[in-house]
Amino acid sequence: MTPSPSSPGRLHLVLQPTFEEVYEPDFLSETPLIRFVAYDREHRVFGWVRLEADRLTDLLNSCDELHLEDVEIGGHEDGTTHAAEEFVISRRELVAVHASGPAGDETQRQQTRIYPVALQSGDYLIGGHLHVASGADPMASVQERPAMIPLTDAWIEYWAGDERRHRSTGTIIVNRDQADWIRQVTERELLAGYLRPLRSR
Repeated sequence: MTPSPSSPGRLHLVLQPTFEEVYEPDFLSETPLIRFVAYDREHRVFGWVRLEADRLTDLLNSCDELHLEDVEIGGHEDGTTHAAEEFVISRRELVAVHASGPAGDETQRQQTRIYPVALQSGDYLIGGHLHVASGADPMASVQERPAMIPLTDAWIEYWAGDERRHRSTGTIIVNRDQADWIRQVTERELLAGYLRPLRSR
């Protein structure tokens, strides 16, 4: 779960297409097997991987390219899914990344306030809670941070063919630079289903 030593700036992750733990007497894993999903404007790339989810934001912000092996790829144009041995994408082209896993170390967390926000990126609409240092302006904080920003209690909606899909993700890391717009919303807008993704084409 580190950038490939032969390719500085590349984050290399080997995924597996299904959740299958290894049942061997001498097998011990320091990290859990968790669901990983990367979204670009045209695809959803997913699988299972061993990584520390609370480190993913820093890893994404420190890389220029994501190299994924043994993935499933869902195309939004026709809604079909197929397997691929590898998928390489520039970090700048990522819309969002979701990796479901345990919460980070409570002792390492700073005192923050949370603000409900939503953003549109192509056919995606994403909502969640932005964590901001107490006293800071939330929208100014979005612009001052590195591009990949985590939202908690989040969801993502997008179009796959003619079907609109909604997924609750827990935490999703969004790419500010891919957002067509991002704004603060109310809790009611965030939770009651008033926000809807617009078709970009």
